[in-house]
Amino acid sequence: MSHRLYDITLYYKGSGEIAKEFAMKQNLVSDLYVQYLNGYKPPKTTRISVNLDDQDEVRGYCGSSILSVYAHFDKDEFWTLTNEEQKISILSTVHRIALLCADKYDWDKEIFESAYKKVIEVDFKYEFKFKKKSSPNRQYKACLQLNKNEKYATLSVIFFDKSEHEIKVVELLKTFQHEMFYGNFIKKNKWLNNQDFGVYSRNEEIVIKASLDKEKLEIIIDPKKIALKSLKDT
Repeated sequence: MSHRLYDITLYYKGSGEIAKEFAMKQNLVSDLYVQYLNGYKPPKTTRISVNLDDQDEVRGYCGSSILSVYAHFDKDEFWTLTNEEQKISILSTVHRIALLCADKYDWDKEIFESAYKKVIEVDFKYEFKFKKKSSPNRQYKACLQLNKNEKYATLSVIFFDKSEHEIKVVELLKTFQHEMFYGNFIKKNKWLNNQDFGVYSRNEEIVIKASLDKEKLEIIIDPKKIALKSLKDT
């Protein structure tokens, strides 16, 4: 069974602040593009690893599902561009490479074309709302919202009344950009009662909750016996 394409990364040769700045920009733009692929599953491909070089070339697979590609990229010109132009340059490179792979391996190009257009349409704004959930008494609804910039990922909860008018937004978590730092919380969220909505860790040892009648969020840490046993054994 094929897994979704979850990552397209442009690798900038070098180190220091310039390489770090480029990585932060490309992480945001390429992640937004990948999100708009809507879980597309090209055969045996979960990642496209792109080395920035002098020419475009699909090298082939390294490992079981990582596709290695080289891409033409003028680094000197890139740093003369405005911030918005740099985003467009990164997006164009990601999209060009995706289409190159689609041509070579007969993937559905329309999905990539749609993702490109959507990133332009939202003007590179990374904001996704997840499914609304009703409170136990059916008087309210809530959903998670994920925002990203070049430095952080922010996870918030939005509360609505039963007519779906927005009541309030509460920030739950601000963390690093990568999904590994917030992904589990997006998967695990629920109403805790008729007033509180929260996200929680795998074993519910950490619960971060927001309330309709309180301004500040609450973080509850409650180690389970299995966790305590593990700590004693280490």
